[in-house]
Parts: sequence; structure tokens; C-alpha cells
Amino acid sequence: MRVVPALIGSLPRPLGLAKKIELYSIGRLNEDKLEEAYREHTKKAFQKLRDAGIKVITDGMYRWDDIFNPLIRYIDGVEVNGLFKFYENNFFYRSPVVRGEVNLLDNPIPKWVSIAKEILEEVYPEATLKAVLPGPVTLAYHSLNEYYESLEALAKDYAEKVLTPLIKELEVDIVELQEPALASELSRATREEEVHISKETAKTVIEKLGKLRKLWVVTYFGTPQVIPKGVILNVDLVEGSLPNGIGGEVGLGVVNARETKMERSDRIRDKLLKLSGKFSRIYVTPNTLLDFLPESVAWRKLKLLGRLGGE
Repeated sequence: MRVVPALIGSLPRPLGLAKKIELYSIGRLNEDKLEEAYREHTKKAFQKLRDAGIKVITDGMYRWDDIFNPLIRYIDGVEVNGLFKFYENNFFYRSPVVRGEVNLLDNPIPKWVSIAKEILEEVYPEATLKAVLPGPVTLAYHSLNEYYESLEALAKDYAEKVLTPLIKELEVDIVELQEPALASELSRATREEEVHISKETAKTVIEKLGKLRKLWVVTYFGTPQVIPKGVILNVDLVEGSLPNGIGGEVGLGVVNARETKMERSDRIRDKLLKLSGKFSRIYVTPNTLLDFLPESVAWRKLKLLGRLGGE
């Protein structure tokens, strides 16, 4: 069993970058200067991830306000409206309001990924970069659906008409899908009258995307209710548990990204040792997005993960 430290999703946005974004929003900073700030802070993040020993990384999602935005601004048939609480966190997202058939519009996300790759080649070429997108099931559950006959139909179109063409444009080997709904929403959809997506549909739409690119499917806030084939499934071991039927490579969320208290590395190692015969490779990760932590604490947790790496 090999243990590989990895980042999932986003990093807390640095204060200096947040100030530049605010200046841009009120017209006191031009677009070129904002782009310089994004690149500068992405470079610093890659250097810190290198120093922390994190081997598989994202670009920190500094250009994203949440896991849905800005992508939903580039989807035909969708309007962006309202602030909603992201599960039980002091963290909010803007919701997609679906008023027509969804289709992907021209968007800058492939270019952003290419820029991140260029920066990575300069400062940390040994790392593996993942592109991050919201998964179709989570997108459907967090949309205000005013057009489709069902959430299942919406999830299928998100997968086929939005994520499929976008994934085809991304010049990376691995695409990370943020899919907390596979754990949190599907586990609650137990009453017949509830509007929900079937586990079979959730599994099918993700497996179809997995034929386009290697997928790293991140779940959190519970135990995954479906296990798509042919993907790296990331499981939250802080607020959930490891489901049966997983083998090969797996991502394990072993540090709590919603709690500032630091974990003990010896206890995490003991937990990993018990799984030593079950998986060919374990990616150790935060259990969810690091946005919920102060920036300094988030980096301390990443350094802890880095110390767990090795054969």
C-alpha cells in the first residue's frame, strides 16, 4: 500500500488576493492586474504545496467563489440568483436557477487550467494537477429546477450537455468532481414523496463521464451511497465511513477541514495501517473543502498530510 498526500477542492482565498478581487469589483483595478494577482497567488500556493509534500493538487480554485460559480454563469438555460447555505456551514453559494434546457456556453475554465499547468511546470513539475468541477448530481440537487420534469433529467443533461464538452476541453489527466450529494443528499432521500435522484441514475451519469477522463469523485458530509466504477472515490472518514465494495485506489479524508483542532499523526497512521491490505494506493486528503478553515490552519493540516506520505 502506498500513501500519497493529496489536496481536494479549494484552498482558503488569501487575504491579499481577496482585496484585489474587491478592488476589481468596484472598478479600482483593471483586469490585467487582477490576472497578475491570480497568477502570483497560484504560484505561491504551488510552492507551499511543494514544501508541504502534497503530491496531487488542484489550483486552489482561487478563481471560484464556490464549487458552482463561475461555471453556472456559462450555462445556457441557467440564471444565477440568491444565496443559500452550503449544508451546515457558515458558507454560502449562489444557486443555479434552471429556466430552460442547459447547454455549455463559451467559458474561460479550460484556459484557467492551462495557466495553472504552466505555473506548475515552473515551480512544482513533480506534482499531478487535477481540474475541479461540480459533479452532475450535486449540481442538480443545488439547482432551483423550473424547467425539467425531474432532478434525474436535469442531472443527465448537466452531465451530457455541460460537463461532457467541458471535460473534453481540459488538458489534464484527472478531473475531480465535487459530489457531496452522493453522501449527504442520497442518504436523506428515503421518503417516497421526496424529490430525489435514484442511486442508479447517480451511478450511471458519473460512470459515463469517467469514460472521457480519469475521475476523482469527492464525497463528504456522510458515507457515499453509490460507488461508481472506474473512478477514485474520495470518502469522508471524519463525518462518514468507508463503504463496502471499494478497492484499488481510494481517497480518504482523514483530517477535519471543519475543525481547527489538529489531529495526531500517529492515530491517523494507525487507522491507515488497518487498511493496508485493502487498497493498492491511498490518497490522504482533508475530509472536505479547506475554505471552512482559517488559512494558517489549513496549511498546518496540509503539512500534517504531507508527513503521512511514503511507501
